Amino acid sequence: MKTDGKVENIPYTLLYRRGIRHITVRVKADGAVKVSAPYGISKVAVERVILSNKEKLLHTIIKQQQALHTYGSGELFPYEGKHYTLLLEPGEHAAITVIDSSLLVTYDPKKPLDSLGICRMIKELYREEARKRLTPLVSYWADILHLPFPPFSVRDSKSRWGSCSAKGRLNFSLRCQALSEKQLSYLVLHEMAHLVHFNHSKEFHSLLLHYMSDYKQVQRTIFSMQRETQLCF
Repeated sequence: MKTDGKVENIPYTLLYRRGIRHITVRVKADGAVKVSAPYGISKVAVERVILSNKEKLLHTIIKQQQALHTYGSGELFPYEGKHYTLLLEPGEHAAITVIDSSLLVTYDPKKPLDSLGICRMIKELYREEARKRLTPLVSYWADILHLPFPPFSVRDSKSRWGSCSAKGRLNFSLRCQALSEKQLSYLVLHEMAHLVHFNHSKEFHSLLLHYMSDYKQVQRTIFSMQRETQLCF
């Protein structure tokens, strides 16, 4: 059961869930506050927890909102491990191309693009280019790990960088296009290692360490990019 609320100046969405024992408060990448609580917990108790963490929550909300893209010309976007500049120019039709270190978006002056339209174009560019980069890496690690080439998809995942299903299908976020080649290679290795060990056991981490001795450092750099790689919601 989901409900919206507001306590003082903090709006939130409350979701009652089975199987949990405590109230959990999270700030999403867009600054929205999400609360999970077990059934039977009153709204008063939930808001008491929110208020007890008010200063920390407000600080996090501001940081998340400041990191959101505005999609204006000159803004920087992470792309293949670097930062590319968004350029908006009038043209014959709406299109996006990569030129040098720029993401060039052209648009029909009679049909100007809003920020959501620009974001969607960037997302599709990321999706297409990420797939091109992922395919040879999936093939490479499949050979190294002596595995058949697994099916994979590129989705608009906002929290997870990648996942592996119980059926052996890999999913990657289109935000992967922001990663460097080393970071992307690690991400593919991580998800394909789940085809060998479908858990995060000692054996799983030993496999990662065997094939990439600095995987923990690489993993940390990926986690640090979570906020700046968020696109529109």
